[in-house]
Amino acid sequence: MRRLNRSSLLVLIVSIALLGLIEAQFHLGRRLTGTPALGQRELATLFLGQHLARRFPGQMAVVWSNPFSRASGQPREVYQFEKAGLRGLRRGLDTAVKIEAVVFPELRPECRQDLSSVYIDPATTTPLSYLVAPDALDAAVKEHPGARIIVSLIGVPVNLRQTRTWTTASGKSLALLLPDLRMVGNQADIRLALQSGQIAAMVLNKPGAPPDDRPLGGDRKMEFDQRFLLISAENVDAVLKAFPRLF
Repeated sequence: MRRLNRSSLLVLIVSIALLGLIEAQFHLGRRLTGTPALGQRELATLFLGQHLARRFPGQMAVVWSNPFSRASGQPREVYQFEKAGLRGLRRGLDTAVKIEAVVFPELRPECRQDLSSVYIDPATTTPLSYLVAPDALDAAVKEHPGARIIVSLIGVPVNLRQTRTWTTASGKSLALLLPDLRMVGNQADIRLALQSGQIAAMVLNKPGAPPDDRPLGGDRKMEFDQRFLLISAENVDAVLKAFPRLF
């Protein structure tokens, strides 16, 4: 068998990691190219966008998105999931909130040399949290000072609690799709982040949701409510009462 050169091996590792990201976020035990997975992602961002449109009319947002979706030669699912997430978000925001920019965060320098050298917790739902550069979130905020909302489709950086965006009165609010909340802290920390507005809203998978391979029905609100939880300051206590071990 022909030996893989360094570049080919890195592409292979990246591809495996990205497929793992999609698997982790949607718990898919089936072909990832199926329409239900893409539809569910679009559904999740649609309702996240609608919530932000109601809460922040007239504001601007920056979307933190998958940097690998800009590179050629990635698995098809990477591009499909990128498009589905942005499509749902734009439809949800409509004209109420303007997307100032879609930002693709810089990766840690070591990722460009050897992705396998970067530790990624196998239990995480957002592997990219471990791959983005430590200052990537702060850089996005600095580059787009007029944006009140940072919508992340890839989770939060593993060093979130050490960033200036988080530790100072930046006035920014995060909106999160299926995040790994361990990076925010314990249940009390997460609740406080929601109540203080550091996290404007987040969409999580709902315990006991229908099987992932079940096609979406025509009632989008019903499908969302069956599959996801949209959590904000207004309902976090009620959600935790219903699902005490959600986070």
